[in-house]
Formats: sequence, C-alpha cells, structure tokens
Amino acid sequence: MDQALLAGREVHDCWNSIGVRGDKSCPELARHAHCRNCPAYAATAATLLDRDQRRPAGGDWKRDFAAEAPAGQREMRSAILARIGQEWFALPILLLDQVTGHRRIHSLPHRRSPALLGMVNVRGQLLLCVSLAHVLGIADESMSDERRRMIVIRCAGGRVVVPVDEVQHHCRFHEGEVLPTPATVRKAQAAYVTGLLRVAQGTAALIDGDRLAEAVEQSLA
Repeated sequence: MDQALLAGREVHDCWNSIGVRGDKSCPELARHAHCRNCPAYAATAATLLDRDQRRPAGGDWKRDFAAEAPAGQREMRSAILARIGQEWFALPILLLDQVTGHRRIHSLPHRRSPALLGMVNVRGQLLLCVSLAHVLGIADESMSDERRRMIVIRCAGGRVVVPVDEVQHHCRFHEGEVLPTPATVRKAQAAYVTGLLRVAQGTAALIDGDRLAEAVEQSLA
C-alpha cells in the first residue's frame, strides 16, 4: 500500500473513548480485560507502525518528542486490579505482559519451591506458573469459577504466569491519591505494598512491581 495513503489514514483510538482510558463501556473489555489484548488495538498498532515516519502529519515532531509532559501527567500512574482470595491488589501496568483466561496447570516433579505451581501453556509457549498467594502470604481460598484469570508478568529472567481469582478494569491514579500503608498489613506483604488505593471494591493494596518481580524470580531459585 502507498505510504502516502498510510500516513494520512485516520486512527480510531477507541481505547481513549470507550476503552480503559475512556468510559470503559466497550463490551469487549469483559473478555479481554485490557485494550492491549484486543485485536482492534493490535490492528491499529500495526497501522501506526506502517506509517512513513519521515512524513510527520504536522508540527515540529522533534520538539514534541523532546518536550516533557505536564507535571500533572508525569504524576499519573496506571495499574490493573486483581483479586487474590478476599483481597484486592493494584498491579502496575508496566509489570504486566498480558491477561488470559484460567488454564490448566501442568505439575512438575520434584518441585523445589512451594510457590512454584507448575507450567502453563500460553499461546503455544510453556511458562512457569507461580502462586502470588504464597509470595504475598495469603491463604489459598481460590474458587473454580469463570472469573478466574491468569496474568503473565515480566521478570528479569523472562515471563512468568501468576493465577488470580478475578481481574477488574485498568485504573489510573494520581500520586496524591495513594494512602499510607497501614500498620496492620501482613508482614509477608509489607515489602511489596507501597500504599492503598480507594477503588469501587473498597481498597486495593498498591504493589511495587520491581520488588514483586524480584520475589517471584527468587521463588523459582
């Protein structure tokens, strides 16, 4: 296709209107959990990658990329809400690779760590599956129902799957909205929780993604 046509193609950014950055009214959110997992999002990304970057739509694009974001935007953060047992956690978006439905966990003989549940097939690739409940010191109260999900997270050593009991919508919050971590937080969680967020479900513990990824990797050692 002619690059000049691609450069002028209109982008339908539905994620900003009815998706995770809009009013979240898109019916596909219930199935995909996040716009990044939606085929429409992937198709738009492919279109953008095909554009001729030597022909900017207008304005000084070098200046735009070099400019810092407004102070208010720099302080905004994103997370996805996940429930483990009866507790809600806010996991940083940068930690996540994808969210998928619950899949069969293939057990491993001679497991060295109680946190290691086994292997899970995700899109044809076998990934190690780790219990976040064990890492965070939560009693395993999982129920086998349609709300269960598996989250693929990024660690230094590769991707790892963690099962959760439920995943809710993506949320954005201001640094000033983070409440202090209460003294009553479990000792096992204290190293990973950086504060609390008020959400529709009540409160969610905000997780430090780097520390959690490190703990997950250590559980595999």
